[in-house]
Parts: sequence; C-alpha cells; structure tokens
Amino acid sequence: MAESKTPIIEINKVSKVFKLQDQTINALHDATISIRKGEFVCLIGASGCGKSTLLRIIAGFEQPSSGEALMWGMPIKGPDPTRGMVFQDYALFPWLSVRDNIGFGPASRGLARHVVKETVDKFIELVGLTKFANAYPHQLSGGMKQRVAIARVLANDAEIVLMDEPFGALD
Repeated sequence: MAESKTPIIEINKVSKVFKLQDQTINALHDATISIRKGEFVCLIGASGCGKSTLLRIIAGFEQPSSGEALMWGMPIKGPDPTRGMVFQDYALFPWLSVRDNIGFGPASRGLARHVVKETVDKFIELVGLTKFANAYPHQLSGGMKQRVAIARVLANDAEIVLMDEPFGALD
C-alpha cells in the first residue's frame, strides 16, 4: 500500500480543546509522534493528560482543534476499519452473542460465511472463550467482556489496533 518509509501514523502538533459550559479544557497541546508499521507504542501519563483523546483522534472519533493526524500520509477524517479500537468500557453489542460480536466486522466486510466462522472460531479460542461462544455480554464477567472486545478488533484485521486501558478488567 504505502512505502515502508512512510509512518503508518503521524501526529503533528495536534491540540484538542473542549468547551464545557463556560470552561475551556485543553486536552492536548502540540502532541507529536510518528509510528512506523510494526512498532508497539504505549502512551503513559497521569489521568486526564490526553491519552484517550489522542487515541480517539487516531481512531477518527475526534478531530483535532489544530495540527494534523495522518495515516499513511493521508488525513484521518473519521472512523475506518483499518484502525481498530478497544475501549475501556467494552463497547459490545448487548443483543449479539460472543460469536456474533466477534464476527460483526468480518461479516460487515462481506466475507464468506465459512471465512467469518473460521475467523471467529480462531479468535474465540485465542481469548479462551470457547465455552461462552453463545453467551451474551450480560452473562459475562468484566474480564470476559474485555476479551470479547479485544477478539472483535483482532478479527477485523485492522492495520493498527488502538487500545485504551484494555487490560484493567482482565485477571
């Protein structure tokens, strides 16, 4: 797709300002980072320092107030299946089983039914939830829900996986 010299993610002087009633909150100020394909990067900082905001900008759920967020040199304008996001709060579809939550992305991409099933089976086994494949989110512990959320993102085969405190609920 893109040359290996081009970073998969570039954040150039990104700032994000939120208006909350009569207050202005500077969530990020001049954040800059370049991430190459295959790198594993952790954002570490105090609560409220902008880690989640930066991840949401990279995911395309937020737009920067200033600066630029790029993937493969192109502006990130919104959510895209090439960027998978594991949220702190699981974000599972409560009306779908474990199997259907994990298979949602591959099925939405129009993959053949047998490919979706193989993919789902692989990731259900990977996260140790084979016995709970037909359970619904309300029937799972917090750690199990988080494993489903992680498997769902991995099954979608995104180019980059963004995780916002994904292991807090895991045992």
